[in-house]
Amino acid sequence: MDNPLLQNSHIPVDYSAITLENMAAAFAHVLLAHEQGIDRIIRDQQAMPTWDDMVLAVDGLDAQLLSVLYAASPLVGRDDDWAAAIIDFYGKATARFDQKFANSALQALYERLANSDIGRQLDARKRETLRWHLDKFNANGAKLDAAGKARLAQLQVQIGTAREAFRANINRPGLHIIDETELNGIPQRIRDEWAERAREAALSGWLLACESVATDDALRYASNRPLREQVYRAYHARGVSDEPGQDNRLHLQQLATWLDEKARLLGFASHLEQSLLVKSAGAVDEVRGFLHHLAGQVRPGMLQWRAEIERRAAAQGLAPVQPWDIAYLEAAHTAVLTTETLREYFPLNAVVTALQQLAEQLLGVVLQPRPLPTWHDSVQPFEVWQDNAFIGFLYLDAVQHAGKQPDAVFTTYIRNRRVDAEGIYQAASVVVFSDVPQALPGDQPLLDHLSLRKLFHEFGHALHHLLVRTTNHVMSNVTELGTDGVELVGKLFERWVWDADYLVAISAHQRDGSPLDRARVGECLYRLRQQGVEEIARDLSLALFDLDLHATPNDGRTLEQRLEQARERCGYWPLAGFEHPAHAFDHLVNGYDAGYYAYLWSDVHAFDLFTRFEAAGLLDRATGRELQEALFAPGASRPLREGIEAFLGRQASPAAYLRWHGLA
Repeated sequence: MDNPLLQNSHIPVDYSAITLENMAAAFAHVLLAHEQGIDRIIRDQQAMPTWDDMVLAVDGLDAQLLSVLYAASPLVGRDDDWAAAIIDFYGKATARFDQKFANSALQALYERLANSDIGRQLDARKRETLRWHLDKFNANGAKLDAAGKARLAQLQVQIGTAREAFRANINRPGLHIIDETELNGIPQRIRDEWAERAREAALSGWLLACESVATDDALRYASNRPLREQVYRAYHARGVSDEPGQDNRLHLQQLATWLDEKARLLGFASHLEQSLLVKSAGAVDEVRGFLHHLAGQVRPGMLQWRAEIERRAAAQGLAPVQPWDIAYLEAAHTAVLTTETLREYFPLNAVVTALQQLAEQLLGVVLQPRPLPTWHDSVQPFEVWQDNAFIGFLYLDAVQHAGKQPDAVFTTYIRNRRVDAEGIYQAASVVVFSDVPQALPGDQPLLDHLSLRKLFHEFGHALHHLLVRTTNHVMSNVTELGTDGVELVGKLFERWVWDADYLVAISAHQRDGSPLDRARVGECLYRLRQQGVEEIARDLSLALFDLDLHATPNDGRTLEQRLEQARERCGYWPLAGFEHPAHAFDHLVNGYDAGYYAYLWSDVHAFDLFTRFEAAGLLDRATGRELQEALFAPGASRPLREGIEAFLGRQASPAAYLRWHGLA
């Protein structure tokens, strides 16, 4: 077909040729092909199911459906019609997979193959693929009776509806400012960005979007305390309303209750137990023990940090310290090399070059820029090669632009590496999204340290996806390692931008290309590092809350009570009366429910993995290749913890993480 969304994996998507009409045609085609294909496979495989004619045939149908969905997803911001079409297709695709994995006839065929002499003689990765499918069928109710399947389908609809309502309630209008004196302390670059946002909205003055980047900038720099309070309260009012349907407390509690019922219907003790079965960190007791042990290590340091902030507040006449003062007081203390000065040394082009060099020096991966059609002029497309072999495409959508969702920092896996039943290699394809602020006229986008961490993190996800060496869609899907397994590689690649020598080596001032001063950048990183305990305690409190909510959602405690208990355990700031962080905790409706701990677990293990690079050299090719062989190449075909131990040559340890944060 000549539809731009229905080409084979070696042909990049021609985004310039996509219309609403041919996109809708592609959606309809793959949905029908998937449904009819599954029915045909069930009919034709009754005599004796085989690997090629059943497993790889289903694999191909799944890959085609998902590749069209994920290839179209960057177009969701074009306008309301595009968004409605893509969201509708997402719902239909999700329902199609629910139907597939609830299909008892298909489940029986996979079970017959797995238990047959042929199935038992398949290689380890093929047997793991069959095991994955059988687990997936069980988790989707293929063995339930008719009444159970009906209730499961009803729950799926309720869960999906509640998640959409939760997301919709988070959006809030920005803060419009017309008096420039209110912006005292705000760097000119940020003022100019806010003025540009106002012009885009046909407003005079400045527009502070109710998004994380603008909020963080205001809280860090504004010397106008009432402005900081106004911005903070607005951001923390997201998802809060007197109207029940617009207040996310109800949606989140209902979600947890329905997820718990769904898990019990499928034979699990809780949604938490079901969730952890498909993750990398272990069972409920192991994850809970990990978080509680970390909380015990963090609490003394967090209480000490709070006391220091309160001392600074008193010294500046800001006592008692308020939530909107904390970032401002911390930023004032981190003045040796400000983040504003730091970002001038990291123009986007120089950072992209650094990413290309890191991939090539460490892993032998060559990213070749190509003038491929994209969904926005700022997107940078690359062909990806390793050992003179083409392995896929990478699209870098790093800069915030019109039509792109706010705070868009994630990675989309369009295609997984696989070999089809005819032995034809299908290349991988991946998109990295980040939220680097747009450049002002005449300049290029600049990255502060947080933006560097975000981009290196997502680049790690992309490399992980591209360097898998399994041969079917399922085992090449790194998301099957669970949120913790996926986040590990992203967290690992963040470690490079915490190394002062590496930052100096990749720095190039936007005006003259001069590098950073080693002593100054070292001091800046030290100051930023001191904020780490507060960041850990914040994430830890949310992880504890998430774990608690999805373990016992019906024990009568409110969301606020759970949050207060979680914060107390790790020493984090008590909640102010107006703060309702759970109401905008969108990770819990975006795949991280009963899994937010993943960021901490992966960070602890990333520190440990990085010790090998610290010992051998940050760009040591031999160590990089060992990393690929141990952790990237197996994809989802073996437990991640086995790969960690293979790379380290020992069991993992939290020592490096605790030592770096001063918590040992």
